[in-house]
Amino acid sequence: MKRSYTSRSVLTAAVLLSLLALSCGSGPRYVAPKDRVVVVISIDGLPGWEWKDPRLPVPNLWKLAREGVRASTMQVTNPAVTWPVHTSMITGVRSARHGVLFNGVPLRPGEKTPVGIKQWHDKEQLVLAPTAYDLLYDAGFTTAEVDWVAIHNARKITWRFPEIPNPEGAIEREMAAAGIISETDLREFFKSSPVWRDYYWTQAAVHILKRHKPNLLLFHLLNPDASNHRDGPRSWASRTAYAYADQCVAMVLETLRGAGLTDRATVVVLTDHGFKAAKRFIQPNAVLRRMGLLKTAGGKIDGDAYALSAGGSAMLYLTNPARKSELAARLSAEFRKMEGVGRVLTPDEFAAWDLPDPRTQERMADLVLYAKDGYAFTAAAEGADLAGPESGYPGHHGYPASDPDMDAAFLAWGYGIKAGAKLDRISHLDVGPTLTALFGVTMPNVEGRVLEEILVAEQVRAR
Repeated sequence: MKRSYTSRSVLTAAVLLSLLALSCGSGPRYVAPKDRVVVVISIDGLPGWEWKDPRLPVPNLWKLAREGVRASTMQVTNPAVTWPVHTSMITGVRSARHGVLFNGVPLRPGEKTPVGIKQWHDKEQLVLAPTAYDLLYDAGFTTAEVDWVAIHNARKITWRFPEIPNPEGAIEREMAAAGIISETDLREFFKSSPVWRDYYWTQAAVHILKRHKPNLLLFHLLNPDASNHRDGPRSWASRTAYAYADQCVAMVLETLRGAGLTDRATVVVLTDHGFKAAKRFIQPNAVLRRMGLLKTAGGKIDGDAYALSAGGSAMLYLTNPARKSELAARLSAEFRKMEGVGRVLTPDEFAAWDLPDPRTQERMADLVLYAKDGYAFTAAAEGADLAGPESGYPGHHGYPASDPDMDAAFLAWGYGIKAGAKLDRISHLDVGPTLTALFGVTMPNVEGRVLEEILVAEQVRAR
């Protein structure tokens, strides 16, 4: 009797296991799109070339790379500046289409007056192409952002803790009520260092994940970029900044585990641009002043041309329409012969460099300058055409996107990601289409592609 009972038990167990396999499938558990969580963490200014060092002090990121997927490198788009490249990532199209050229929108106040940058410009007017979060929101998913960029007052963000928090904002009020951040710190947020701000941005990301469990969370860390500008790439300060960013990532990962979200969460960690060191500084506005095309008096600047500098590049606006053709030719010749200038682009070349045509897009400059290695541009209108190390930070980006030093990084881990998949050189433009694909949503009319080679198709497709 004992033998018969044991055989019957084994048979029953086998049947139950077979039924379970039929109902659940042999692979990981399928999660319906509405229950998925995708966390995108952007580490501003962590170069792709840093990953060649096996002692890069980011143990949590290395673990994600081992257990998930890491691209060999990720090419950025022009201009290689924070807001434009973040926008290329989230729209899947280049600046020529999405229209973001600076960390803000350039404003032309009138003839013969300098072009300025308005940073806090509403996203709906700033970004001229649909974003991944727009499409997901329209498809019924919830969206959230913490310190993301080019997203001010975006209508299709469900929960937000922006770069400059609003003390009356919903998430800010929740965090203050929970004792996570004080009322004073909310009001005086930007008076503190990027290290301090990264900590509270991370606390905001943790809070949103715990309390609201958004389908998509866009989270941006700033301190590595600030450290590389201030102390230069390959410095001890920059390595320390990477290590701190890694700890911020660890807090997010622990939150996912503690909130029971790990089995349905995908984590994407990426960077926006690399960095180069510079010791000599080109001052295009000083050149314009020397040529009599820019005047400075009593704190006021006016003239026929003005340059907006962005480290490895500068955009030159001709502000006197009557002299535009003449000045374009004259200034092209002047800057081409100048020490440190590697390239002068005219409008006929802009399309090949991801840039819009100024004849159809008024935000765009009339000439674009790129610096050679070891040089960068500054905004100064006083002093010599070329200045020494005391005139600017040692670390810069904004060089041509084709420069390997501008390459970024991409990691993906978690639900729907094919662990160990090979991923060679990819583009920033591939990020947005891949994010929406994780929810079974197609991103149309993009210039990037879905990274299908890293996705477990039977998990991410809609059912």
